[in-house]
Amino acid sequence: MRKEEIIPEKEIVDFPASGIAIRFASRKFSTNEKYTITDISEKGVQAIIENICNGSWQSLYLSSDPDGEIDGGVYFLMERKDRFIAVQVVDEENGVFFSSFDRAYLQSDEVSPIECSDGSSEILKKYTMHNLELAAKCAKWFIRTGEPYPGMEWLKVSG
Repeated sequence: MRKEEIIPEKEIVDFPASGIAIRFASRKFSTNEKYTITDISEKGVQAIIENICNGSWQSLYLSSDPDGEIDGGVYFLMERKDRFIAVQVVDEENGVFFSSFDRAYLQSDEVSPIECSDGSSEILKKYTMHNLELAAKCAKWFIRTGEPYPGMEWLKVSG
């Protein structure tokens, strides 16, 4: 049975100015070379964040694994459609994921309109948010640290 726990927002003292913890990036939840982001330098990181903020990208996949493999690793996934944005940090090794969430849908199993880039998954509305700037901060933090952004509440799901 899944256990859900709200992880409260923490005050951010310093946002990491540099450093890159990821080794793989893609514009879809895929390792297909067609979608791979080859520039994960400081300049490339800025482009990734700009594309999130301006709404250009519907999906982003970031991984600590250089081949983008998910087994046993930690990865970041953002999927969006219109005002619905789902941000998740998945820790495969520990069987837990941290998700954005909407309090209005916490008790609901209503499916969001997001069309996932893997072509088959559905995202429930309870796992969505509606703030592109915050989604970009989550991506930037993960790129820098490989961890969930502490400056927002997360829904921790295990089991």
